[in-house]
Amino acid sequence: MLSQKEILRNRKTFTETDQTMAAVFKVLSDVNRYRIFSLLAKQPKLTVSDISRILNISLPLASQHIKILVHARLLKKERDGKKVFPKLEHDNPFVQAIIKTIQRALQ
Repeated sequence: MLSQKEILRNRKTFTETDQTMAAVFKVLSDVNRYRIFSLLAKQPKLTVSDISRILNISLPLASQHIKILVHARLLKKERDGKKVFPKLEHDNPFVQAIIKTIQRALQ
């Protein structure tokens, strides 16, 4: 059994990052959002309509999933005329870690 001192020491390891990581995992727990993230890691120049056709989902549903990924700071949107290109948010350290994890899992 842990002493009170050990319990308190373990509690101090919790940080705000825990909340952020849990939110990221929750966002990626949806298979379509995970697939969108994975597709963009492999092919960064896809439009929202390309993604909807590849995943065989409606354009509004693809847009909604992308909106959730943007809100979680995993993606950003870039506009080129009328086309919107979702891009991975490479400034977010979680994005780099997720990409590495996906690559290792696929080996």
